[in-house]
Amino acid sequence: MIAALLHGRSHLNFQEFRQQSHLTFFLHVLGILELLQPHVFQSEHQGALWDCLLSFLRLLLNYRKSSRHLAPFISKFVQFTHKYITCNAPAAVAFLQKHSDVLHDLSFDSSDLAMLKSLLAGLSLPSRAGRADRGPDEEGEDESSAGPLPLVSISLFTPLTAAEVAPYVKRLSRGQTVEDLLEVLSDVDEMSRRRPEILAFFSTSLQRLMSSAEESCRSLAFSLALRSIQSNPSIAADFLPTFMYCLGSRDFEVAQTALRNLPEYTLLCQEHAAVLLHRAFLVGMYGQMDTSAQISEALRILHMEAVV
Repeated sequence: MIAALLHGRSHLNFQEFRQQSHLTFFLHVLGILELLQPHVFQSEHQGALWDCLLSFLRLLLNYRKSSRHLAPFISKFVQFTHKYITCNAPAAVAFLQKHSDVLHDLSFDSSDLAMLKSLLAGLSLPSRAGRADRGPDEEGEDESSAGPLPLVSISLFTPLTAAEVAPYVKRLSRGQTVEDLLEVLSDVDEMSRRRPEILAFFSTSLQRLMSSAEESCRSLAFSLALRSIQSNPSIAADFLPTFMYCLGSRDFEVAQTALRNLPEYTLLCQEHAAVLLHRAFLVGMYGQMDTSAQISEALRILHMEAVV
């Protein structure tokens, strides 16, 4: 069922794909597969798992020109693939060998995705001549003749420790000027595009900056907070008090920033959607600002999520 739900989504242009929350849906499905490890790698689930992985590859192939926006998904996908190799190397390597060209094309178009390059280098996946124009669904006649690939150690990113991130956390907490804060936030933004899990170290600082009077700092803090939640949906409720505070802020610009991000956050924090939308409704009623467009968009996205 999960595999079937991924079908028929990646034919849209990338703007439509994001606006209709299909990327978020793919991230959620990948998160579910991560929770099912290592059982999902067992032989009896191979057909359904490969179907899901093919849908992921279609996404990467169709939107590879927008790989910068896909970095959190690619990071999780590569880590999941690495775990697949660790638990069931013959099946994982066989799948990757069949679809190596998609991964090579993505790596070529995205020179900064070191994690993906590491996977390709570790597996020594060859790019077969004559298959460059074929999609991930086209297996080809040479499947039976494909021998096993040499499996060597994969050098993925080593998770950052609190000590390694501490200098950035300290700079963010002690930032005295907007320029200082933006410099650190920009560094964190760049690092987290490939390693969104590091944002967990900055949760407190991000929540503080979400109500900043400086628009540039505030907007980037919201963006990083949502990226952190997309990477780990279980922390969505941790940001709820801050988001509620920002919605009701007396600072009109802070409230406006929260409203702009309301639809996406509501989707990520669906268990508290009623509370969020009620707060937005009250802000519109008593705060002399029009919140109807954001509430309508949030409801539309929730409805789409419910019917798929």
